[in-house]
Amino acid sequence: MATDGTNINSWVYRGEGNACLAVGNVVSKQVYLLMKVKDRLSSDRRHADAKRTVQNDVGYGRFVMRPLIGAQFVPVGEVVCVPEEFLSQIEEKMREYRSSRRLSEKLDPAGFAVRLPDACKLPTVDSCGQGPVVCVEVKPKTGFLPEIVTIPDVHAVRRSVCRYCMQQCLKLCQGKIKERSQYCPLDLFSGTASRMVYAIKALVQNPQNNFKVFEDGNLIYSGGTENHWQPLQDCLTALFAGENEDIDCTGDSGTQTNNLLVDRFAELLFKVLVYPVDDPNSCYGNTPPSTTPECCTESTCKAQRQGGSQHGLVPDSVLFNILHTQQLDVLDIEGIYPLYQRLVAHLETHPEDRGRWCLEGPYDNAQWTMTHSAVEKCRDNIQSMESVVMLVKAFLVSLTAKDCSVMVTIQRVENGTDVMLPVMTDSVGNKFMFNIQVVDTKPKPLHRIQKYFSLNKDIVQAYVRTIGDK
Repeated sequence: MATDGTNINSWVYRGEGNACLAVGNVVSKQVYLLMKVKDRLSSDRRHADAKRTVQNDVGYGRFVMRPLIGAQFVPVGEVVCVPEEFLSQIEEKMREYRSSRRLSEKLDPAGFAVRLPDACKLPTVDSCGQGPVVCVEVKPKTGFLPEIVTIPDVHAVRRSVCRYCMQQCLKLCQGKIKERSQYCPLDLFSGTASRMVYAIKALVQNPQNNFKVFEDGNLIYSGGTENHWQPLQDCLTALFAGENEDIDCTGDSGTQTNNLLVDRFAELLFKVLVYPVDDPNSCYGNTPPSTTPECCTESTCKAQRQGGSQHGLVPDSVLFNILHTQQLDVLDIEGIYPLYQRLVAHLETHPEDRGRWCLEGPYDNAQWTMTHSAVEKCRDNIQSMESVVMLVKAFLVSLTAKDCSVMVTIQRVENGTDVMLPVMTDSVGNKFMFNIQVVDTKPKPLHRIQKYFSLNKDIVQAYVRTIGDK
């Protein structure tokens, strides 16, 4: 049984999704992804299903996402088993931090979990760090527009407006958000400094579920309310108050100080997100950067409307690798859905092929080796069922890349100090060591395509209704 030998008070809330609850151990600097109950199966079947699920999650991250996004970014997980008593204690301790809509979702008593290094901590024994360790979680979402040829005229708006910006209208209609975000993923993935900084500041102003800030491992900011702003201001003040300056947050200039702190924070994050990390095994080492960053007509960024710089993302930066993994989706949901239907119909008469094609794992074989050239060849030969399978798999891989999170962890260091981690200098000369991890790299199930297709229609309809009412 693995719980790092520490008591329940050593565990803190990290986050939660549909499939698992993430908790961090402040002593061991590790995170456990605790599985939730999915189905009402017998005890033996649930135990076997839970074990297979976590093994597949780990295998998918190691053998599929790690080669695509980069070994330097995607950590390798480890399957562990935790006692049922520990799970009960965790459920009770984390209750106050969980969303009310999640409280009915119980942890699986089978006790299997995935153990990962804690992205909120720096992976170093260096003692030269100064001030707080600040970790930012960014969920960038889809960074490109689909090819025009795959979009039917009835959904023509998708040729110029990104999915994220359109979905803001749907969420507003459903009452899930109070106001639309100014964030546009195409700005963040543009590689243009002014657009990227604008996108980061938009996330700070209206995070929704796409931006969180942790200070020394504790979540301090996930929403733009008055109660959240003060902890964030205090954190950024401590982060930037280096040897080159003192930051005064008193008096009547609080708003101006907040803006200054957020500006510097966004500029620092921009520099980290475009930092190239050499990887000799990179899938994209010989791929030139895009020369035409895409634009969304709903973006409020002035730099985009004025054209801005057209240089694209830096190769081997984390966003570059994520974007190119997303672009394994060569047909878009509109083009892949008919192929998905063909595959489902085939599996109804040939169920044995589900295992032969490893549609639900395992992932440590050539069946899930993804390259852009192989996927493009399959697009030119969709009469073949083997090509259909590859295109559907590529689409599922792209969905994972569209829904992953980037964890940027930074701490100030003294000028002239040697550290093991890469170092970035901010606009006033302060130096920061940093680390980047990409998390939430689980496989998407085949049936997710049906849900994605239905949601796509709802998103377009809500957006068209909204702009029609203006």
